[in-house]
Amino acid sequence: MAYRPHQTTPGIGLFAVFVFVLVAVPKLNIKLGPVPVYMIDLLILMLILKAQSLPAVRGRRMFSTTVKVILSLALASEVIGVLTFGTLQDSLYISIRTCLAFSVFFLTGLMVRTPQDVSVILRAAVLGMLVTASLMILTSLPMTRVLVVDLVFSSKFLEPAAEGVGANYSAGDSGVRGRTLVGVSILGASFINACWPLAALLLRWPWRLGPVWRGITLTACLLAPMGVVMSYSRGPILGSLLILLMVLLYGFKYVRRGILLPVAVSATVVLAVGISSQLFFFDRLSNRSQAILENPFQDERESERILAYIEPFQHIAEKPQFLLLGQGITVRYSDTRAVPEQAGKATHAAFAMAYYSYGMLAALLYGSLMLQALRAAGQFARRKGSFAGLLSQSLLLSVVALLPWVAFGHAPVSTPRGAMLFFLIIGLISSLANFFEVPRQVKSAKRRSHAQHRAPAFR
Repeated sequence: MAYRPHQTTPGIGLFAVFVFVLVAVPKLNIKLGPVPVYMIDLLILMLILKAQSLPAVRGRRMFSTTVKVILSLALASEVIGVLTFGTLQDSLYISIRTCLAFSVFFLTGLMVRTPQDVSVILRAAVLGMLVTASLMILTSLPMTRVLVVDLVFSSKFLEPAAEGVGANYSAGDSGVRGRTLVGVSILGASFINACWPLAALLLRWPWRLGPVWRGITLTACLLAPMGVVMSYSRGPILGSLLILLMVLLYGFKYVRRGILLPVAVSATVVLAVGISSQLFFFDRLSNRSQAILENPFQDERESERILAYIEPFQHIAEKPQFLLLGQGITVRYSDTRAVPEQAGKATHAAFAMAYYSYGMLAALLYGSLMLQALRAAGQFARRKGSFAGLLSQSLLLSVVALLPWVAFGHAPVSTPRGAMLFFLIIGLISSLANFFEVPRQVKSAKRRSHAQHRAPAFR
């Protein structure tokens, strides 16, 4: 079949809505009695139904075996949780949401087949990131915090924990850790990090985009590093630094403008205002960094990040059954008489959370999946003259930015929205195989003079 760069896959618009909701308002919900029904779950269900009418993708999907094994271990572990704690209804609800989160990986490979598909979802990611980064900044700054919390975070429709947000974000004269509708600062900033390289690619999109969208994308890119900084979370800030380091070391000419310019602007703004200004909260970064360097085991917030890689191996020596299966995620959200194995343990890492929830094999497979994704994106990034090489540069930066989140946070395993973002990025990397034969430069539709004009990939 002839390649048509502006062709779209049926249902890609719905997939773009899913991406926007995931990045901007993933907790959008309505209550049916005591059960929250999340809009993002309904969107995934609609996408699953739509995917039934799509033709199969040729070839074997990268990472699919690893993802299927992890899902099988996760569901089997939820069964263990039901037998151990008697949480049938809660486990059924969590299992359904877990299946929906994992299905994002497979849906991404089915939906993203052409450059125009990529363009559509990149726009959705940019709009979502614009919302999230703006909220992070506005809730951090003292002059806008109370107004934004009252207007945005007071609705349980958008934020189920609305009452707690209002209590923690009161008026004051100094900056605090920002918050978004994605969740707490570390979660929102990690979402920004994952989407920032995608926005940087859209900023220099090789095909027609229009000045309005380029302006929106540039604004989102400019807000991204400041949004991450105002989370005052070391993991996401490290992720941003890794993005910057990769661009400086390897060039990545297709995305570097959207990375280097925003960093320069943010640094200029911070230095102009003054690092010691009350508008900022850099004292937290210096205090927490000093604590982990001087005596990391004195504070639980620091020791958890180290013990998360030590305690699971000590635990498995006593409970070898955790080699294959854990006790499920549900025990984190349900009141049970029996004490779960993860109670009182260090779980501030995807590895530890996956271990106690799904078993050691699943924990190792999560790490393997990250390494596979890094390797694949890195290999594709070296491909010259293809759209796969162009797209892989931004995806490599996205997965690199997720490394600190996976290493020092448990949300990719413990929360459905975290797992959805994780599998969206992994799914996009797997979809690179759909673009092996797609040229980076596409013949223009208009003929100029005696021959077809070939439009430059980037101006």
